[in-house]
Amino acid sequence: MSNVPEIRFKGFTDAWEQRKLGEVCGNFRSGNSITADSIFDVGVYPVYGGNGLRGYTNDFTHEGDFVLVGRQGALCGNINTATGKVYISEHAVVINENELSDIGYLEHLLTKLQLNRFSESSAQPGLSVDKLKKIDTASPTKVEQTAIGSFFRTLDNTIAIYKRKLDGLRELKKAYLQQMFPQEGEVVPRIRFAGFTGDWENRNLGSIGETYTGLTGKTKDAFGMGEARFVTYINVFNNPITSREGVGVVEIDNRQNEVKYGDIFFTTSSETPEEVGMSSVWLHSSEYVYLNSFCFGFRPTMDLCPYYMAFMLRSPYVRSKIQLLAQGISRYNISKTKLLEIEMPFPLIGEQKIIGSFFANLENQITTQIKKLEQLGRLKTAYLQKMFI
Repeated sequence: MSNVPEIRFKGFTDAWEQRKLGEVCGNFRSGNSITADSIFDVGVYPVYGGNGLRGYTNDFTHEGDFVLVGRQGALCGNINTATGKVYISEHAVVINENELSDIGYLEHLLTKLQLNRFSESSAQPGLSVDKLKKIDTASPTKVEQTAIGSFFRTLDNTIAIYKRKLDGLRELKKAYLQQMFPQEGEVVPRIRFAGFTGDWENRNLGSIGETYTGLTGKTKDAFGMGEARFVTYINVFNNPITSREGVGVVEIDNRQNEVKYGDIFFTTSSETPEEVGMSSVWLHSSEYVYLNSFCFGFRPTMDLCPYYMAFMLRSPYVRSKIQLLAQGISRYNISKTKLLEIEMPFPLIGEQKIIGSFFANLENQITTQIKKLEQLGRLKTAYLQKMFI
């Protein structure tokens, strides 16, 4: 096997040298112990553990640029970085560059190596520093390492930019969901589009539509084959607007209820009371599509904007009402009858359409950012495979 990577920068031709990880990594020891009562929400120096930033304290143990490897727990082997004067706890292995290595290169070499593979004990996974030092790896000259590290730093910065934009869009959506629907005791929202002045009306779902059940009478053998599709529970749970791709396969069964454009789906149970009764609106027109058996469907019988429904039902005010209906101990369920009795805010259809369009556009922007991040993540994974040996 050739001792050169598949992708390489121009000007570098020498074969990479086989070395132990301990040779190319400086420091390579666990951090210092620190008690929880010495870590604060604000402080002079950041405290890093095996899973990244833990808080702040008034002293520091390290100064410089470091790669941190998680030592213990389910996330052992994960990679973080720390720069400047920092306190690094005993839950992280501290690594820096030496005369044979570049810190940016080391960060991505350690990521590519997937160090969690070397964890010991299944009950409480952990990494042995001595074992890590003995891992065989191939390394180029420090000059080539610096070029590789700089390349990945630029890629990581691009990913961070998209991540910040995604976080900003999600925060914006969260704020608008809070402000663009009336709260308890209010008849109009705090933020409203120009041209709309009338009071909103409170109605319960039972007065504006009817329900139907998901798949019934099916064993697990009925799934995984056939010409029909069914909307999965996780699809309903995760998406205010149902994803067309989030469907399973099942045989055509004319006894089942087919979903239609504008139908609203509700989950009936969850592991926490905050997550019961999650809703999703189906905006597709396809034959032989059913709903999973752990949800129920709702079909409006009056003129409503489906995009408005998708986001109104996910607004904090309406979600807080739904959560009050959660019943259970280890798993929480919701009564369909009680859910249909909840009063929800409705403006006239024209205002519904404006609000629905606004949130649909915002949701599309969020989806676009997610897809870009996924593409960049796949690109980085490919480069990690092709630019290292």
